[in-house]
Amino acid sequence: MRNPAAFAGSVIPCVEGFGVEMVMLGHSRFRRRQACFWLVLLTAALLLGPGFLRAAWDGSPIFSTASAGLLPGKVSPPAEGSLSGGGFELPAGRGLPGAAGVSGEADSQMPNGEQTGRPGGSASPPAEDHAPSTDVNPVTGMAVASSVGYTKLTLDERWKLYLKMTYASAGPYFSPFVNALALDQANGTPRQWGGGFPGFGRRLASRMGNAVLQGSFQAPLAALLHEDVRYITTRERSIPRRALHAILYSFLTYNDDGHPTLNIANLAAFYASTAVTATWLPGISNPAKYTFTNASEQIAVSFPLNVVQEFWPEIRQHLFRKH
Repeated sequence: MRNPAAFAGSVIPCVEGFGVEMVMLGHSRFRRRQACFWLVLLTAALLLGPGFLRAAWDGSPIFSTASAGLLPGKVSPPAEGSLSGGGFELPAGRGLPGAAGVSGEADSQMPNGEQTGRPGGSASPPAEDHAPSTDVNPVTGMAVASSVGYTKLTLDERWKLYLKMTYASAGPYFSPFVNALALDQANGTPRQWGGGFPGFGRRLASRMGNAVLQGSFQAPLAALLHEDVRYITTRERSIPRRALHAILYSFLTYNDDGHPTLNIANLAAFYASTAVTATWLPGISNPAKYTFTNASEQIAVSFPLNVVQEFWPEIRQHLFRKH
């Protein structure tokens, strides 16, 4: 090298430019993660904040009887002497389908077109409303319960659902695949695992371990808190209302009495399982920050899965209909 000074003068700007580019790339990734986190946090605050603060203040349910009637899939209890719901009243002795304390036989006693408020007077809910309590959707890996005629889970059903939802269905494998691809491989994190198929294989294995931990945290905590681990479908037929319901029930579930409540077990399982995952991931300098951000991203990814589950009867009809 005849002129080291000239060589150094040409290399140093290249290194500096590369460093600036890498810093800007890392900054853009951080901004995307930050935006996703704040979106999840803002959505949770808007949907749950008022009811949660009220529950903490006076010990009442998170959603009162009046406010529960505003939620998709929930009917306010009728006043004494009459049954009301959906903006109309029925005289005493006339049943409102799906209301607490009213048997399903009341449907057959009502005039056609007044049975459930559904278009065309159809009294039959979607096929999954009649599915056994331990059935699991083969695509989403979720079990489903209907808000119409809700029944709580037994301990035996909870155990069967834990096995199916954690090991013996497509969900425990599909969700980790999406998370590994969208949250890890796309950002190249952790970078120590490299890229390509070997790196993706490591990330997928890590996400599968996270999914098993999540189900193992959620099941016993839900049983202890009397929370349902199933997705609760709504009786609404409006597409926007059903989509809103699906997002709401990323944060909510039913208790044993069939009342909407904050899904503490599910939300806590996201953060607890991610905290354990951070112990085996290389290059995590701030485990608390990683846990908070990554678990919030997983909750955001659950939104479209809940939407798919809510509209699954229609999706299944179009996918598997006979031509």
